[in-house]
Amino acid sequence: MSEEGGTPAEIIEVVGRTGMHGESTQIKCKILEGVNKGRILTRNCIGPIKVGDIIILVETAREVRKLSRKVKR
Repeated sequence: MSEEGGTPAEIIEVVGRTGMHGESTQIKCKILEGVNKGRILTRNCIGPIKVGDIIILVETAREVRKLSRKVKR
């Protein structure tokens, strides 16, 4: 853990846009340090982001629900 109390994670995949107006991006990230090192989480983040970026997660225990695709009939 870093001195700020967060855990660094590297973005390995951008899954898609989420939120009421598409303001969030759902990503898959790999934990780089700590107890959960090597674990891959699905999280939502806000702001410009791309594969290879390093983000700091305050919490590594939670995961978001996967994006569901609506089926057109």
